[in-house]
Amino acid sequence: MTKYKALLFDKDGTLLEFHNMWLNVARAACEQVKAYSEQHNANSDVTSSELLLAIGVEGDVVDNYGLLASNPVEDTALVWFELLKPKVTLVEFTQITKLAFNEQVEQNPQWIEALPGIGDKLSQLKQQGMLLGVATADTKDSTLYTLQQSGLEGLFDYVGYSDGDIEPKPAPALLNAFCEQCGIKPHEVIMFGDTVSDMEFGRNAGAKNVGVLTGTAQQHELEPMADIVIASVADFNPTEFNELI
Repeated sequence: MTKYKALLFDKDGTLLEFHNMWLNVARAACEQVKAYSEQHNANSDVTSSELLLAIGVEGDVVDNYGLLASNPVEDTALVWFELLKPKVTLVEFTQITKLAFNEQVEQNPQWIEALPGIGDKLSQLKQQGMLLGVATADTKDSTLYTLQQSGLEGLFDYVGYSDGDIEPKPAPALLNAFCEQCGIKPHEVIMFGDTVSDMEFGRNAGAKNVGVLTGTAQQHELEPMADIVIASVADFNPTEFNELI
C-alpha cells in the first residue's frame, strides 16, 4: 500500500535532457541579448564567455549551483543587466532576455527530448493512481512548449513554472500550489529533481525527496538533502521507496 498520493517533478535534467538543450539555448540567447544590448550603448568589453560564466556555464560544463541550472530567467536577466549596463530599464531588459530564451527553445525543437524511459514510467505511475505534477524554473511558454514537443504534456495534473508571478524554487510556493489544485497535503508528495535547489524545495515544503543523476548534480551533492538518490526517474519503484522510508 503506497504512502504517497502525488509525485512532483522538476523538468529539465529530471524529465527532459538538460545539457544539449540548455547549453545551446543559453549560448544562442546570450548572443541575442548581447547584440540587443550593444544597440543600446552597453558595456562592449563584456564577452559572451563572461556572460555565460555569470550564469554557471563554463565551456560544456553547467554548474549545479549556477543560475542556468536552478534559477528563473529573471535572475539571469539581472546578472546580465548588471554586467552589460545597457541604457534601458531592467524591466525591458528582462522582457528581452525572457523572449530570447523562449525564442531559442521554440525555434529549435530538435534540442528537446525526454530522457530514456520517462514517458513509459510516467504513464505507469499515472495508471497506478498517482497524481503527477511539474515544478520548474522555466518560463510558461518554454515549459508548455517543451512538454508538448517531448510528448509528455498530457500526463500531468499540474504544471507549475516560474514566470514572475510566483515565488520560484527553493521557496515552497509551487509545491503548495500543486497541493491546493489537487487536494493533497505536502507530506503526501514526493519531489523529484536533479539539483540541490530541487531538494531544498521539497524539504522546505514538507515533501519527501528523490534525487536523480540525469542532470547537473552528482550523488554526493544530492544525498544530504534527498531521502534517496537514483539514476533516473525511469528507475523509480514506489514499493521500494515505501520500504526505504
